[in-house]
Amino acid sequence: MLLIEHKSAGEDLDKAEEQARDYLTSLDPSLRPPAFIVSDFKRIRIIEVFAGKSVEFALEELPNHLDRFSAIVGNNGIEVAKVQTQADIKAAKLMSELFIEFEKANYSGHEVSVLLIRVLFLLFGEDTRMFKPTPRGLFTDFVEATVPDGSGLGGRLQELFQVLNTPSEKRPGTLPAYVKDFPYVNGGLFAENIGIFSFTKEMRDALLKATSYDWSQISPAIFGSLFQFARDKETRREMGEHFTSEEFILRSINDLFLNDFNDRLLKAWDNPNALKKLQIELGTYNFLDPACGSGNFLVVSYKKLREIELKIIARTQELTGSEGQLQVDGSMGLQVHLGQFHGIELDDWSSSIAVVAMHLADHQANLALEEITGVIPTRFPLTDSAKIVQGNALRLDWADICPMGEKTFIIGNPPFNGARFQTADQKADTLHVWQNAKGSGEIDFVANWHLVASRLIHEHGVKVSFVSTNSIAQGEQPAILWSQLRPLGVEIAFAHQTFQWQNEALGQAAVHVVIMGLSANPPKTKKLWTYPTIKGKPVLKNAKSINGYLVDAPDILITSRSRPLSPTTPRMDFGSMPNDGGHLSDIDAEEAQRIKKVDPIADKYLHRLVGSQEFINNKERYCLWLVGANPSDIRQSKIISERVQAVKELRLASKRAATQKLANRPAEFGEVRQPEKGDYLLVPRVSSERRDYVPIGFFDHLVITNDSVLVIPDAQVSDFGILSSRLFNVWLRAVSGRLKSDFRISATITYNNFPFVALTDGAVKDISQTAQTVLDARAEFPSSSLADLYDPNSMPPSLRKAHEALDKAVLTAFAMKPSLSDNEILTRLFELYEEQTAGLV
Repeated sequence: MLLIEHKSAGEDLDKAEEQARDYLTSLDPSLRPPAFIVSDFKRIRIIEVFAGKSVEFALEELPNHLDRFSAIVGNNGIEVAKVQTQADIKAAKLMSELFIEFEKANYSGHEVSVLLIRVLFLLFGEDTRMFKPTPRGLFTDFVEATVPDGSGLGGRLQELFQVLNTPSEKRPGTLPAYVKDFPYVNGGLFAENIGIFSFTKEMRDALLKATSYDWSQISPAIFGSLFQFARDKETRREMGEHFTSEEFILRSINDLFLNDFNDRLLKAWDNPNALKKLQIELGTYNFLDPACGSGNFLVVSYKKLREIELKIIARTQELTGSEGQLQVDGSMGLQVHLGQFHGIELDDWSSSIAVVAMHLADHQANLALEEITGVIPTRFPLTDSAKIVQGNALRLDWADICPMGEKTFIIGNPPFNGARFQTADQKADTLHVWQNAKGSGEIDFVANWHLVASRLIHEHGVKVSFVSTNSIAQGEQPAILWSQLRPLGVEIAFAHQTFQWQNEALGQAAVHVVIMGLSANPPKTKKLWTYPTIKGKPVLKNAKSINGYLVDAPDILITSRSRPLSPTTPRMDFGSMPNDGGHLSDIDAEEAQRIKKVDPIADKYLHRLVGSQEFINNKERYCLWLVGANPSDIRQSKIISERVQAVKELRLASKRAATQKLANRPAEFGEVRQPEKGDYLLVPRVSSERRDYVPIGFFDHLVITNDSVLVIPDAQVSDFGILSSRLFNVWLRAVSGRLKSDFRISATITYNNFPFVALTDGAVKDISQTAQTVLDARAEFPSSSLADLYDPNSMPPSLRKAHEALDKAVLTAFAMKPSLSDNEILTRLFELYEEQTAGLV
């Protein structure tokens, strides 16, 4: 990837570069890196061999040149430098200030958006030499020439927009000097007629302040989203929180097409005919983002293809000794063009931003071309443009918007709304896409895009890569999704397991996502990217098969099961559901003490109640448990009778018939599942994703549970040991659903599908002994809650050591080596599941 030659301070860097080049020529051409660096520890010189250029700077100027390293580290799974975020945030704040001043003047809506999109284009164009150069800039001169109080500026802007939309030969000869030097832009950007704005002094000052910023530094891939948020009052404080960084976009497109293009470039490196053939082919692909927002994925994809084409042009010149095929417009015979890129976006504002962002990306790519060739393509008027359609992607035919075929790539980051959080319109869209398919009411909104795209894979052979919430690869959703995708012949070609979607802006968007690459003809060896930590860097694993849970394991789907796989496995059920408004089930310690003092009858029925929060955080809570209570006690106790009456009224007021029926037995919880004797094992239904183990524990049957926990009556210590082990927790993390990022443990999915194996007496003994050690280690800290004991930062060493011993015993009992990785354990568990379900209906 890189050659570095360091010399002592003050040494000649030209000699160092010559020495480095000698090293390069000794290497096979296919092994030569795309760039090298020489340095004397005071000055740094970066030589980009592929691009045919170099730059030298002092060490203290390094922060200003970090973007140079993105060309060095490449796209083969290595993260690119992240250097432009702060510049983009500053630029977006300037736009936000403009919005604020317009709002103060009671301007809002579509026309303000159009105006500021045009202003953005003019600011960027001025600072990137799109327009005739002046000492301060053509647009800056235009704004400064207006009167300080802002009067007349709105009219002049309207006049400017008309000029920008008019060919030079059709312009009147009487145009004033402040607009006549602007070029004909067209391309639809200035075609729409909007009203004339009456500028205030503050509006003009905000615009003038924006002209003083260097807009050439902004990244269209990031700025589009920041600009989008700048207009919204609710999101200004969180500006930069939700944009999609280039680093994460590359995780989605590298294995889809970018790595392949770069590999083919290296293979063609010394063959000018092969290089030209590849260049021509680059112009034959199509790219569609059917939820494009402000164009992030399209911008990065376009930028990367133009970088490859630039390397082809530079290398061809080097091999042929020619200046290339200089076209009349200075394009050097460019093949990659904006018309290859297509998008669908519901929001009118975002779709407009996407169009402009693509033009900005195009101009930045042209500036890079100029550095190599000395010429820059003439883009005015803007006859070529990305095709961005404003509309509902789930109601449009994608094939009408983008040509479909084996050279079409569908990419993006569709909406994440969960099944329970969809609007009425979104639910109608889901119904339209899924056509009443089984389970569609339980699927995340993002799955709609997977299904539509998979139909196009089946029909046209397109390839797809979507970023999604990780929930579609967990719990019950994989079975629902893949029941539709499998019949279409769709497979996972590559995938990224769960990681945290974040950025380096002002805030963090703590969204846990996965990436799935879908194809009808995936390679034999699939790329599976795993993450040692949720915020860590991806680690590549070559997989034979990637199933719906994004695991290198048999292609199986786990569906809801009413009973455990093995008839000898103890049953798991919900705790009792109160459905009482808290009148029976929500009694704190202070209220319980008062009841004990004033009502001896109620005291007889007062029991400790444990739910998930009470169990994990060691909170004291009570309930009135009146199952089997003497009717006379209910009538004679004032406290009981009042609370029972309140439950009855609450249930009768419900709109649900089933709840109304429960009013016939108001003294009991809505659903009663309390074990009648012995001890039971309690498992919280939700547990933090930060914990290595889900805390579980034993309770006497006199301690009542609610439905925030799961209960296993008559469980043994060995059962506690298996469920407390690393083995079970690896399974749980893979197949359980999520509540936000926390694990949502299910009896029907997580527990009943776990492939328990028949244990020898010796294995039962070993597991029971080490499990008891875990319980004993917990008992050493009676004042600490389970939240304290199982927090990774505060877990006592004795407890962790006890768990490690338990892990070893359980893995050994399941015929697995303790040294196995989590992914290896999971693969074996899926194999066991496949074996145990073979032949089952």
